[in-house]
Amino acid sequence: MIGGGSGHHRVSPEVTLKSPNPDATLTPKIPTNVGLSKKVPSTNSVNGANAPGHRFPFLGAQKPLTPAQVALREARKRAVLVVLEAKWFTVMMLLVTVYALFGDDIRLSLFSLSADNGFFSLATICLALFSFEFIASCYAKRGYILSFYFLLDLIATFSVLPDIGWVWNQIIGTSSSSSAIKASKATRAGSKAGRIVRVVRAVRLFRVVKILKWKNNAAKEPSEELQESKVGSKMGEVTVQRVVILVLFLVMLLPVFDGGYTQVEYRYQDYGLRIIHMLVSSGMTTPSVAGSSEYARLLFGYVRDAGLLVYMQMTNVSNDELVNDIASLRFQSSASSPHNLTVNPSNDWSVDNLLADYAAVTDKFRDVEVNIVKTYGCFNKDFIVIDAADSTSACVSIAIFDISSASSSSAAYNILKTFFIIIALVAASTSFIRTARILVLDPIERMMDVVKKLADNPLASVQTSADDAQIRKNAKEEGFETALLELTLSKVGRLMQVGFGAAGADIIGKNMGSGDLDPMLPGKKITAIYGFCDIRQFTDTTECLQEEVMVYVNKLGDIMHTGTHHYYGMANKNVGDAFLLSWKICDGELACFSRFTDTPTEEDRVQVNQSITCPPNAGAGTKLRRITPTEMADSALAAFIKCMIDLDNANTDGPLTEYLTKEAVVKRFGPDFRIKMGFGMHVGWAVEGAIGSRFKIDATYISPHVEMADRLEAGSKMFMTPINISHWLAALVSPGARRFLRKMDRMSIRGVNTPITVYTFDVTVMKIGFGTPNIDPATGLQTPVDFENDPEYLEIREGLEPAFLEAANSAVEAYLSGDWPKARHYLTHAQQIRPQDGPCKYLMGVLKSNNFETPRDWKGYRYVAGY
Repeated sequence: MIGGGSGHHRVSPEVTLKSPNPDATLTPKIPTNVGLSKKVPSTNSVNGANAPGHRFPFLGAQKPLTPAQVALREARKRAVLVVLEAKWFTVMMLLVTVYALFGDDIRLSLFSLSADNGFFSLATICLALFSFEFIASCYAKRGYILSFYFLLDLIATFSVLPDIGWVWNQIIGTSSSSSAIKASKATRAGSKAGRIVRVVRAVRLFRVVKILKWKNNAAKEPSEELQESKVGSKMGEVTVQRVVILVLFLVMLLPVFDGGYTQVEYRYQDYGLRIIHMLVSSGMTTPSVAGSSEYARLLFGYVRDAGLLVYMQMTNVSNDELVNDIASLRFQSSASSPHNLTVNPSNDWSVDNLLADYAAVTDKFRDVEVNIVKTYGCFNKDFIVIDAADSTSACVSIAIFDISSASSSSAAYNILKTFFIIIALVAASTSFIRTARILVLDPIERMMDVVKKLADNPLASVQTSADDAQIRKNAKEEGFETALLELTLSKVGRLMQVGFGAAGADIIGKNMGSGDLDPMLPGKKITAIYGFCDIRQFTDTTECLQEEVMVYVNKLGDIMHTGTHHYYGMANKNVGDAFLLSWKICDGELACFSRFTDTPTEEDRVQVNQSITCPPNAGAGTKLRRITPTEMADSALAAFIKCMIDLDNANTDGPLTEYLTKEAVVKRFGPDFRIKMGFGMHVGWAVEGAIGSRFKIDATYISPHVEMADRLEAGSKMFMTPINISHWLAALVSPGARRFLRKMDRMSIRGVNTPITVYTFDVTVMKIGFGTPNIDPATGLQTPVDFENDPEYLEIREGLEPAFLEAANSAVEAYLSGDWPKARHYLTHAQQIRPQDGPCKYLMGVLKSNNFETPRDWKGYRYVAGY
C-alpha cells in the first residue's frame, strides 16, 4: 500500500454488555443495603479483604470505612451507573464511536490540510468522552476491571491518540523539519498499525448498538416474545468475545505475512536515489547533467519514473544546480516520439511541482501524504562506503514524493474495510450462535417459558407461537433430543392442567415455582359458582354400552366442558356419571353471597360488583378479561343453558345419535330413548385444594355449597325440569337474567338452617348454535352475556305463553303465602295451558298430599326429607 492515514485506531466495546434478558447483564445490580443490614458488621468485616475498596491487597492497610461511608460510596456508584446506562448517553457514545471509526479516514480522503485542526478538536473530544466512560466504568461497575471489555476499552481509548495531530506529532517527534524527516517511515508505519488497532472500535459500535436495541425493546410491551435465558445470554456473550478475538487476531496478524506494518512504496524510490547518491558522493568532479552523462541518465530516469517528486536534496550538489538539472529534463509522449515535453504525460508532473524546502512541503502536505526517501554514506571511487553510512554521515541525499492520491484512496478503502469488519463481526456472531440457539438455546428458553407460565398462571396456555411450533416440528423430524424433551414438557404441562384443573392451580404454580415437590399444600377458601351435571339412567346405559361407555361419557364431558370453558368456567371433577364445574369469583368470601345464612338483596349485588372483579379469564376469546361477579353468574347460567341445548341437539343430529340406535339401547329403553342430564347451580364458599396422600391426590373443592349444587341437580328429577338454581345464585345474576327465572318451591332441607328457594330456567326451543360466544375481532375480547337485549334468550323461550307463566308464578306465590286453595286454582289454569310442565305437576302433588289444605304450622316453606 502506498502511504496511509495517520494512525487513529480505537475501539471501545460498550462498557456494559446487556442482553435482552436484564437478569443476564454483565453489570451486577449494586445492593442498596451494603453495610445497613440488621446486624451491623464491625469495621473490620466491612473493610476486610473481600470488601469493596480492598480489592487490591498490595495497596496496604487502608483506613476502615464506616457503614455510612460504604453506603454513600455505593450511592455514588449507582448515580454514575445511571448516567452510563442512560439512553441519551448511550446514543451520544454511539455517535462518538461512529466518528472515531470513520472521522480520520474521512479527513484524509475528502479534506485538505487546512481542515485538520477541526478534526483534531473532534478527536480530542472523543478521547475525553472515551476516557470518562472508561474511568467511570472502572469506578462503578463491578467485575469490569481486567475483564475482556476492560482490555478492549483500554486499547480503544489509547488508539484515539494518533487521530490527534497535536499530541501524536509530539509523541513521534515531528515538531521540526529534521526530526520529521527522520521519523517519516516510523510515522507511516505507526499510521498503518494504528489503522489496524482502530478495528477494536468496531467492537464498541457493535456493542453500543446491541445495548440501544435492548433498551428500545425493553420500552415496548413485552407481548409474547421469549426472554433470553441466562445460558443463552452467557453463550451469546462468549461467542461475541471469541469472534472479536478471532477477527482482531486475523486483522493484526495477516499484515505480518504481507511484509509487516511498514509502508510498501515503489522500491525504485529507494534504490534509485541510492545509486545517484553513491555516484555523486564518490568524488566525481562535475556532478551535473552537463558534466556527466551517467549522472544525467540516472537523474532523468529517477525523476521520470520514481513518482511525483516535490522536493530533492543531493549531497555535493547545490539546490539551485539540482533544480536546473531537473528543469532541463524533457519527456516524450511515446517510445518513438522526441523528448520535447516539459510535463510528464504519465502523471502530469513538471518541474513546477518542486518545492523550495521541507517547510514548504509541510505547509502543503500532511505527513502521511508524502513519502520521504533518505540515503546516507560517503563513498570512494570504487563505491565503497568510507564512513558510518547513517544519520551521522556528512553525505545525505533526500527525495520527497507526493503520495496524497494514494493516501486518500487508502483512507477510502479503510472506510470500506471498517464497514466490512463490522459486518463480519455481526455476521460471524449471529451465524455462530444461530445453530446453537435453534437446536439448544431456543428449546431451553421455550421450556423455561412453559415452566414460568405454569408458575405464574397455572391455567395459562402452554402453547407457543406458530413459528416456534414449526421450528419444533422441523427439529422433531430431524430427531433432535431437545425437540423431544420440549414436546414432552409441553405435554406434561398440559396433562397437569387437565388433571389438576382449576382447583389444582396452586399446586401446579407453587411446585413449578420452587425446587421441591410438595403436592400436599394447605387448602384455600374461595367463593365460586358450582355447577353439577348428572347423566340420567347411567347405570342401565353402561350395561348396554359396555366398553364404549368411556367414549360415551367423554362425548358428554366434551359438551359440558366446552360450554363451561367458553363462559369463563373450569372443569373440576368427573365422577363417572356426573361432572363438577366451577366459576371462580374471588379468594376468600364474597360478602352476602357465601354462606347459607346470607340474605342477599339487589343492593348487595350492586355493592359487590363495584368492589370486586373476578380473576382474569379469556373465556373463548384470546385476551384476558376481569369481569364482575354478576357477569360471571350470568355467564355460568348461559353456559348451562348452552350445555342443555347442545345436549339435546347432539341427540337429534350430533355425536350422540349413534348410541340411540344401538340394538342393546333400543331393547332396554325403546326407540324413543334420548340421553338427558340434570343441572344444579349454586354459589358459596369452598376450600380449594388437594385431597389424598403422597401416592395419589385429587384437586377439588370441599364445602357444603358444592354439595348443595349436587342436591339441586338431584332435585331436578323431583321437579322434572333440567336446570335447578338456588336463590343465592338467583340474587347474584343480573335483573335481565332474573326475569327469565321461574320460582318453583321454598323448602327446608337437612344440614341447612336457612330455607332454600329453587328456581328454573324454561327452554322451549333447542336452537342450533345457541350461545356461541361473541369475540371482538379488533381486541380479541369476549363480549359480555346480555340477557336483557340479546334476542337469542327470547328465541329459545318462544311459545312459552305469558298466561302460563303468570298462572304458574301466581300459584307458587299463593302456595308460599299459605293460600293453597288459590294456589290450586292457578295451578289448574297453568296445567290447562301446559299439561306436561314438571314444576306444576310436582307442586300439584304437594297440595294433593295435604288434601289441598294449608298445614297449621305452615311457615312459608316445608321440610323435604332426602333432598
